[in-house]
Amino acid sequence: MRENLFGVVIEVENIVAARAFYRDILQLGDPVMDSNFWVEFRLPDGFSLFLKKVYSSKKHTRGKNSVSWIYRVKNIGEIISRLELYGYGEIYEKSEEMGEPVYMFKDPEGNVFHLVPSPEI
Repeated sequence: MRENLFGVVIEVENIVAARAFYRDILQLGDPVMDSNFWVEFRLPDGFSLFLKKVYSSKKHTRGKNSVSWIYRVKNIGEIISRLELYGYGEIYEKSEEMGEPVYMFKDPEGNVFHLVPSPEI
């Protein structure tokens, strides 16, 4: 069933800042779709991360059951250093519930994401 999951949509008010954050700080690469209201980053295994421009009056409030995403990265130390350098390095939580370290961060608009180190091969 993995092939049925296509991506995750993150609502942002400042799409310019969000694009730069995900492209440059998290190093997702250049978007495959890039406009002033919709940005798509293609991730491994055909999965996509979408940024959707919304206005504050239309933005969904983050509730108890809001969704966040987990990203497995090979260069986690480098990405955490970059997050710290640009002021996003506060680790809100570190857990090992999955049997490996999981670090929780927030993007410039407070959207939660998690980083997990990729196993060295």
